[in-house]
Order: sequence, then structure tokens, then C-alpha cells
Amino acid sequence: MKRFLALSGLTLAVILPMSALAAIDTGEDGGGTLAPTSTTININLDKVFTGSIPDGMGPWLKATFTSDMGASSGTLTLTSYLSNPDFVQGLNSNRSAIGWAFYLNRTVTGINCTSGTCADNNAFSETGGFNSGPVPGVFNLAFGWSSGNRLQSGSSAVYDLTFSSALNGNSLAVNPNEWLSVAHVQGILGGCSGWIVSGTGTTQGGSPCITPRQTVPEPAAMGIFGLGLLLMGLFVGLRRRYD
Repeated sequence: MKRFLALSGLTLAVILPMSALAAIDTGEDGGGTLAPTSTTININLDKVFTGSIPDGMGPWLKATFTSDMGASSGTLTLTSYLSNPDFVQGLNSNRSAIGWAFYLNRTVTGINCTSGTCADNNAFSETGGFNSGPVPGVFNLAFGWSSGNRLQSGSSAVYDLTFSSALNGNSLAVNPNEWLSVAHVQGILGGCSGWIVSGTGTTQGGSPCITPRQTVPEPAAMGIFGLGLLLMGLFVGLRRRYD
């Protein structure tokens, strides 16, 4: 009897810890239900599609989308790693160029900024897409900031997105042209702008911003110009004298 109890105690001692480990591994709680599976995707905009290369090192912008499998909402965090004086603006109207945009594979029913530098011009979804300048493809979720509230160095914004159906994977997808996201960076040192992207599509390539060089007259040219003015003045004076 003692031997049976001893063996029974050993069995319980082994089974209980194994059950606890199984609950941890499978995500089960005390009630036997599965814990929500969280999905996070990071989108780095570190390529120049066309135009000038932004100041500093890429990625210049980063978006992080977090959601739970089966939920109908998620959190989108927009972060700027731009260097001064670069900034993102845009989307003054439905037809104007975007500031920053994405491609979604499902319908958005709600967009709510909860903190940070919120896109005060517009932040909305459009099935037909927005004006993404020279970057091809549909981008149906767009954000735009005003001149007095630009997304610039050190800025970020957090959005709660609500969808028309439950999420069964990542909602930020690659559009038919293989781009995840696009942004128009303005104010690049020298007065230039450029279009940056994230994805595996084909870029046209960017170039450094080159400020038009101001031509300084050579000393010899200045001397000739001065001599010409002197001779012109002398000619006018002589003409008046003999008139």
C-alpha cells in the first residue's frame, strides 16, 4: 500500500508540471481557452523610388502594425527617422499627392488617431487609391499633414484601425506593383524632394539634392564691365558737350 501511494505521488508530481508546461506551450489559460495570437509587421521605407535622396540614413520612415488573430481592429504606429529639415506633408484634398500611404487587402471602417503628430489634413481609406505621384500601383490608406503640423524628425503617430471583417493575417499587403508603402519626403537640404518606398518593386533610383551653383564673376570680367561703363559715360559726356 505504501509502495502504491509512493508511486501515485510520483505520477502526480510528474503529470502536474507537464500539464502546466502544456498550458504554457499551447497558450491555454486556466479555463482551457486559447490566448489570442498577436501579429506584428514592421514596414521600413528605406528605398528611393525617384527624386532626391533624403538627408541622413535609411530607413527614413517606419510603420508598425499590431493585431490579434480573429480581431477586427489593429494598431498602426507611424514613426519618422527623418533628419532636419526633411518632412512629410501632403493630401490637402482627395486629388492632391499623398504624404504617406499603404495598401490594404481589406476594407477599413474606422481610423482614429490616439496620440502623437496626427495627420491633420486627412487620414482615410479609398478603394480606388490615392495620388501617389510617380510610384505605380494602388495605395488605399493615406495620411497627410499640414504645413504647420508636419511629420518630421522625431515625430510619430499612433492609429487604431477598425476593419469590416475579422483579421486572419496581415492586413498591410503588397500591391500588384510589389509595393507595401510610399511616402513623399519634402524639404530635403537644398530645396529638393523625393519619393521613398518599401517593397520589392523596381525603383527608378534617386540622386543627391544638388543646389544650383551661383556663378561669381571673375575679377577680369568685372574689370572689363567697369571699363565698358566708364567708356559709355565718357561717350555720353562728350556728346552732350558738342550738342
